[in-house]
Formats: sequence, structure tokens, C-alpha cells
Amino acid sequence: MEGLERIRFWLKGQGYDGIILSRRDNYTWITKGNTNHVVQNSEVGVAALFIRENTIDIIADSSDSVRIAKEQNSVEGNQVLVPWYESMEEFLADYLKNLNVVSDTGVAGTTNVQAELVTLRMQLTEEDVKNYQTIGIECASIVEQVCKEGMPGQTENDVANRLRILCIEHGISPDCVLVGADDRILKYRHPMPTDKRIEQSLMCVLGGEKSGLNISLTRMVYFTSVPQGVQEKYEKLRYIFASMQLVMKEGMSYSHYFEKVVKLYEEAGYKEEWKLHHQGGPTGYGCREFVVKPSNKDFIHAGQAYAWNPSITGVKCEETTFLGKNGLMTFTRTKEWPRKTIATPDGNFDVADILQR
Repeated sequence: MEGLERIRFWLKGQGYDGIILSRRDNYTWITKGNTNHVVQNSEVGVAALFIRENTIDIIADSSDSVRIAKEQNSVEGNQVLVPWYESMEEFLADYLKNLNVVSDTGVAGTTNVQAELVTLRMQLTEEDVKNYQTIGIECASIVEQVCKEGMPGQTENDVANRLRILCIEHGISPDCVLVGADDRILKYRHPMPTDKRIEQSLMCVLGGEKSGLNISLTRMVYFTSVPQGVQEKYEKLRYIFASMQLVMKEGMSYSHYFEKVVKLYEEAGYKEEWKLHHQGGPTGYGCREFVVKPSNKDFIHAGQAYAWNPSITGVKCEETTFLGKNGLMTFTRTKEWPRKTIATPDGNFDVADILQR
């Protein structure tokens, strides 16, 4: 079921007259890739979809109404223009008068149902999966290229900027770019790039978005032999990571899943490390639709994408995967990066190596 159909089915079941969607992620989800923003770092766009049982209005002010209606309107919604000098909040309050309407932001006094929308959009369509496969390869190829081009003497910012440029050239929004070198990998889970010069090691992390779909991955490089202590940690972490992928089952509660994750860290001899950084969660039209915590009451389902990112101080594994009805698919796997097959009680999974150059 497409996103628009899903929304309308949900509206009918809840007894709502309609819904206002103005968040960028939801607009892109419903329109299959259209955008409604002007400012790149805004969460809410300049146009809103008003979806009812049989109609869709695209509401925007006079600065963008015509453009959005003509160029970002795959749903063929009706153009509703609001003069730029009038209050959008007041316009919507009047426009929705006497209607039982909800929204993804709580605008004009409506009930915010964003949490329910996240649940609705997490189930990916066949088209989503095909797009994800293409975008995943693009993102992984870019990160791996940057890792192979990076050299001692460059700064973390040099590498980060190269990564951003390649993403932009491929139409990918580099929403999260982390680059750490040497001791900063050992100190920080989120090494925001600095002017520190690379000496012996490099870690690159990308959170990229294209067509509304989000990709997350991490790659590590050593320009010397990987130190024994780091290699030992990485071997332990690879097993944790492979197990986290393969232990997922339809209908498994996240609380039960997290218990298994904690046990994996404990069995590896790193009992407290899971507390130092989140372990990831389901992805899709959000970088993480939500970060899974021990108390999470939701359930794992087939048909959804996941971005797990376990770490032990100094090493990290991260890919974007898809739990299908016929098994697990890795969106961010290329043939150009060394990998090792890890055997677990639930099967085998290929995990990226630390590249030695």
C-alpha cells in the first residue's frame, strides 16, 4: 500500500476528517520524492499537504505556492495560496474550522500525530526498497572512495569536505558527516571533523539522504598495521554486529531484542560499552525513525529498514539493512571493500573489515 493510501485508510479508521503534513520527511514520503523546503536545515517546509478522503490541497504562501504546485506536486494537489504577509497559523485555523483535523506538527491547535505517522511510513514499498538499494550503493561507494583517497597529513576537515562534495554531486544530502583520526577515534563516539591532521587511522561516518530515504554507514582505515588491541576489539564487535542483524525476527519486541544486545556485549567482555552510545534503530524516512532503548515497547517487523551501530571504544560497525520476508538485505554493501563472513548461531553475515593501506 502506497503512503497516500495508507494515510487515508488510517484517517478513516481513526475518524479524522483530514491531516496537515508540513514536515519535510512526511511531504517527501507521501509525494514519493518531492520536496517542500527552501532552507536546507529546516525540519518543517514552506508548503503543507492537507489530505482528506478524496482531495489533497497544497497550502503555501505566495513566495512558493506556484512553484510548489507546478514542480513538487506529484500527488496533483489543489493549489491554495496564502499571501506571504498573512499569518499561516491564523489562515489554517480558519481553513480547518469545524473539521476534525490532525497534523504532524500541532499547527493551528491540531493534535500532533507524528508518532503514529512514523509507524505508518516505516513499512517500505517495493519501490522504496529498489530506491534504497541504489542509494545505499551510492553512499557506500562515496564513503569508501573517500577512505581510499584519504592520506596521512590531510586534516579531518579535508576528508569531510571531500565526502560532502561527492554526496552533493550525486544528489545526496550529507546530513551527518563524522570524521575522526587517531586518538580522537579512541576518545569520542561522535568525532565531529576538525583541523587535526591524520597520522595512522581514520574513521568516516555518513548519514545521507536522497529521495527522502536515509542511509547510515561507517568505515575505518589504518595506514599502518592495525594495533592488536584494536583488532581484538573489532573481532568482538563484528560478532556483536552480525548477531544484531541476524537475531531480528518478525514480531520480536525491541525490549527483548535489547536484552540480547546487552548479553552480546557482556559475552564479548565489554559489559558496559553499550551504555556509551546508542545502538541504532529502524530507519527509512528518518535517519532513525526512533533510537531503540531498553524500555522500548514497539516490535520488529519485516518490510522495514534498520541502521544498527554498535561500538566498543575505538571501533564501530554500521550499515543500513532491510529485513525482508525472505531474509536480510544490506543496502550499503559494495564489492570494493574487504569483508569477512561472521558465523553466528542464527546464520552467517558479511561484515566490513578495517581497511589497511
